[in-house]
Order: sequence, then C-alpha cells, then structure tokens
Amino acid sequence: MIASRCGEDPDVEVPRLRRAIRDLVALSTVPAAWVGREPEVIAAGLADVLVNLLHLDFAFVRLRDPSGGAAVEIARGSAGQTFPEWLESRLAVNDRLSRSEIVRDVGGGAQRRRGIIIPVGLAAEGGLVAAACNDADFPTEIDQLLLSVAANHAAMAFRTARAEETIRESERQLRKARDELEIKVAERTAELQRSEAYLAEAQRLSHTGSFGWDVSSGKLCWSEETFRIFECNRADQPTVEFVLQRTHPDDRARVQQTIDRAAQERQALDFEHRLLMPDGSVRYVNVVGHASTNDESETLEFVGAITDVTERKHAEEVLRRSEAYLSEAQRLSHTGSWASNPAIRKHTYWSEEIFRIMGVDPAGGPPRFDEFERRVHPDDLDGAKERFRTAIQERTDFDHSYRIVHPSGKVREIQVIGHPVLSPSGDLVEYVGTLIDVTERRRAETERQALAHANRITTMGQLTASIAHEVNQPIAAVVTNAQAALRWLNMQPPDSEEVRQALDRIVRNGRRAGDVISRIRALVAKAAPRNDQLDINEVVLDVVALTRSELRSSGTSLQTRLANGLPLIVGDRIQLQQVMLNLILNAIEAMSGSRDGSRDLLIRTTQDGPGSVLVAVQDSGPGLKLESVDRLFDAFYTTKPGGMGMGLSICRSIIEAHGGRVWATANVPPGAVLQFTLPIHRKTSS
Repeated sequence: MIASRCGEDPDVEVPRLRRAIRDLVALSTVPAAWVGREPEVIAAGLADVLVNLLHLDFAFVRLRDPSGGAAVEIARGSAGQTFPEWLESRLAVNDRLSRSEIVRDVGGGAQRRRGIIIPVGLAAEGGLVAAACNDADFPTEIDQLLLSVAANHAAMAFRTARAEETIRESERQLRKARDELEIKVAERTAELQRSEAYLAEAQRLSHTGSFGWDVSSGKLCWSEETFRIFECNRADQPTVEFVLQRTHPDDRARVQQTIDRAAQERQALDFEHRLLMPDGSVRYVNVVGHASTNDESETLEFVGAITDVTERKHAEEVLRRSEAYLSEAQRLSHTGSWASNPAIRKHTYWSEEIFRIMGVDPAGGPPRFDEFERRVHPDDLDGAKERFRTAIQERTDFDHSYRIVHPSGKVREIQVIGHPVLSPSGDLVEYVGTLIDVTERRRAETERQALAHANRITTMGQLTASIAHEVNQPIAAVVTNAQAALRWLNMQPPDSEEVRQALDRIVRNGRRAGDVISRIRALVAKAAPRNDQLDINEVVLDVVALTRSELRSSGTSLQTRLANGLPLIVGDRIQLQQVMLNLILNAIEAMSGSRDGSRDLLIRTTQDGPGSVLVAVQDSGPGLKLESVDRLFDAFYTTKPGGMGMGLSICRSIIEAHGGRVWATANVPPGAVLQFTLPIHRKTSS
C-alpha cells in the first residue's frame, strides 16, 4: 500500500514514503509510553499524536471498555463546528461501523473539511477514530494506514490498561479479602480462645469437666477440670481402667455394669458414684453422657460431662440433719410451720408438727380452709375467721389464739402467727407463719400464777407479827394523840395549838396505818401484772417497812445503800415487792441459826452499766454450798427442812419476765449475796 503508484513522480513519492515510514515508526514507539497509564490518558495521548504527528485539524478518539464499562471520548484540534457537529449527528444515528468511512466534503468555505471515521475492532467494538483535514487529498492511503495503526495501538494499550486495571482491582480485592479473612481468622481465634477460657473457668467454678470415650479403643479425652476432679496428671493418657481404679471399691462393680450396659445397648449415661482419692478422702461425682457414631469409622463414642457433687452431697446431708433438728425442735416446742394461699382458700404446706397438733392424718395433705375450720372450737370460730379475714384485706401480720377440738373431744389451745408474702407489684401471694400448741404453757402459767399467789399468802402469814406491829403502832399513836387532844380541850382555857398538833399527828398516823393495810392488801391480792414506771428504791423501802418488826425480833441489823438518781424501771410493783420480800425473809431465816457473830443484812441498789439497775441482798449467814448454787432457783429445790422450794423459783420467773436476771454468789466473810438486775425505762421519741 505504501509502494509508489504508477504514473506518480518518484521525486515526490519517495519523500512522502519516507515520511510515512518515519511516522509509522514514531507511532510504533508511542504505545510504550502508554504502558500502565489510565484509559483517559491513552485516549488523550492518541488524539494529541494524531493532531500533532499527522498534522490534522481535528481528531476524535472513542475507546470502549471490553468489560462493559463506560467508553472514553477525547477530541483535539480546531476544525470549526461543521465537522464535529456532522460527526455527532452521524454517530447518533449509528456508531457501530463495519468499515472505514471517508467524508469527502463537509461544510463550505473556511469550514470545509475532508474527514474519515475508522472503526476499531469488529463493528467498532473497540471504539473508533475520526479525523478531519482541509488537504485536498486527505485522507490518502498512507493517512488511512497511519490512522488505523495508531487506532489499533491505542485500542490494544487501552485493553491492556483495562486488563491491568482489572488485574490490579482483582489483586486489591484479593488482598482485601485476604486481610479480611486474616482479621476474621484472628477474631475467630481470639473468640475461640476466650470461649475456651470461659468454658474452662465455668467448668472450674461449677466443678464440671467434659469427656469423650472411644468405646473400641477404651481411650478417654478429658478437659482440664476432669483431670482435676480425678487428681490425674495431664501428661497421662486416661483410660476406663484408670477410672475404675480410682472408683470407690464399693461402687466399682456397679460402675462397670453401668458402662458395659450403656456400650452394649447404646444407652445414655446418667449415674452417681464415689471416687476414693489417693489421700483417702471420698469424692462424689455425677456422670452424664450420650452415645454417638463416628461418621467415618462408624465407631461408638460417648460424649458427656462429669460433675464433682461432693459439696452438694455434704450440703444435702447438712440439710437433712437440719430438717431433722428442726422437726425435733418443733416437736419439743410444740411449734409447726405453715403456708396458705387465701386466693384458693387452702393450706399449701404444713410441717409434721402441725398435723400432730391438729390431729390430722398427714397422708391427706394440708386441708382446705373449710376443713380446718371444723376443728376450731365453736365459741372461737367467728372471732378467728374475722381476724384472719381482716389481716388478708389489710395485708398485715396477725397473732391470735383460739381453741381447737380433736375428734376425740380433747380441747387444745393454739397460737397462730402469720405474715403476708407480697409480689413485687404488691399483690398478696400467700401467708406463712407458725402454729404453736400453748395448752401446757397456759396451764403452767395459770398454775404458776396460783404457787406465786399462795407464796405471797404464806409469806404474809410469816409476817403476821410484823404486820400487826406495823398496824398497831400507828393505831396506838392515834389513840394516844386523841387522848392528849381531849386533855388540851378540857383545859381552861383550851390550848387550841396543842389540839391542832395532836390532830395532825392523828391524821398522819391514820394515813400510815392505811398505807400499811393497802400494801398488805395489794401484796396478797391476785391481780393481773402491770407495767408501770417505778423507782426501785421506793419498792425496796416499801418492803423494808413491812419487815421492820421481823428484823427487830430476829436481832438482824439492816443497812441500806440506795444509790441516788437511779433511772426508772418498768414493771409490776407488787411482783417486785414479792421478790424483795422473799429475798429478805430468806436472808433472815438463813442467819437465824447462826449463834456466833452478828446478824447483818445489807441491801444495795446501783446502776449496772448503761442499761439496767442492780439490787443486791447480802447476809452474814452460813453461806451457800457449792453444789446448791446452780440449783438454788430451780422449782421444788430447797435447802430448808420444811421448805417448798418455790420461793426463789418464783423470784427468777418474775425477774426474767421483767427482762432481767437473778443469781447468787458467796459473800466474803461468810454469807450469801442474792442479786438481780432490771432493764431501765427507755424513753421513746415522739
């Protein structure tokens, strides 16, 4: 195509051929500059080469992305508006050229151009190149050849760039995928390590290890906690034989039978047994596991867990003992526990002792409310139902007593204490509480209040002479002063001042006699206990006044050291007077057999720490025998030949009922000290 054509001038043709060869060589070197460049740079470079190298007025380059991406379009040069507009309209109709298309004449005048459109690839699948020039012979064959070569080079470089870009993108994606995979692997590894650490810690805390057992080989796979449970070195390979060796001898045959049967019948494992540890201690373990078949070898395997339940076993044993102790304590104290659901009117729980107290067969379980109410004494039923109904409505505690009647007709008195259990929303869920058989207690209290009343009467009998003396003294003084008043009145003139003084003395002595009689009547009276604020010194002095004659007749010297400003106590004046009376008379009687030395009695009061006051009665009698000190306040124990053994027992009951305590110690020199404490009155803030 570049050979000289016939009839043409060689001098003209040869330089043109040389120029064409030079241009062709130049075009052949251009693609090297396009290696690794972006598609836009390649298209722009091609347009610049065509305009500058081939001296064109206008060049248009369109390169298509073989992968389907957007095409790159670049225009260079200045050919006016005529050719670009024609080219735009031409390509708008059809840009898929099957061959080159030469345009001989476009525009007119200065805008007149000759142009060519060259497709790249089949049906312009690689794009196209268009060029325009105002030379009359454009495009020559050489022009077409150079344009075609340049277009093909650009298309190849474009495809190469796209391919390299795709490769680079693929490499980037691969690197990204690899990095993401490595991150995920690292995260998964860390997560797995954390999970393994959590699992190991969970197994350690729960004393539960895992195991795998290959039945055919007998090999075991153990977790760290399982090694710890068996106290086995991790370097050792555990086997079934080792497990049997570590099993308690009394359980070994049963364990062997259990695992043999599970292996033969492919049954799940679930049993407990004991381990005999090297130090001789016994450990309880629970074993659970399920059978599975290996998909590849079809061998039987067991996977499961082993839990050290030694602490639970010990706790269960302690609980069983506690339940036995509680049951025995309830039996001895005649106290049972219960729970009931008011919504369904049924007792949901009764302890064994309640069944015994109520005379109900435990086999039938706790009864419904209406069945229970049949056991309540008819005279107490309405009151008991009303108190329970009120407690349910107000959701409050209750504590009341009533009588029940057994089928045999025996009547028992019970005390029922209940407490409401509320849900977080405040709804009543159930009542729980205790039921106490107080029949014997009430009987004993009644009897004790009666050996106490009798004791007061007996004691007052012993004080008959003192009482008579205490009453006779003010009465005799009244008579004497009355006679004196009469004498002063009969005088001429009457001495009114002396009469007035005599009458004052009569009033004082009359009141004194009245006070003595009132104290005696109160001490003898069978009245209910009271809780009054008392001055303990006044209680002591009242009793001293009653026993003054007894003290004189027995030759006893009395001293009192009563602390000033003692805080008040709360109690029953008459009961505390009875205690003082018993202690003073006991001391007088203890010293009555003493022939040598003086008979001295000292009564002291003082504050005993911040919370109580102390009263001590100290005598100089023969003292206490060592064996009698601990039993001195027991009922019916006496050191007197004709004593009943109830005086000091009643004293202890009274003092303890007041929240205090009473005890006896030896006195130095010989004698005894009987003393008691009473709690002081605490003022409550309003």
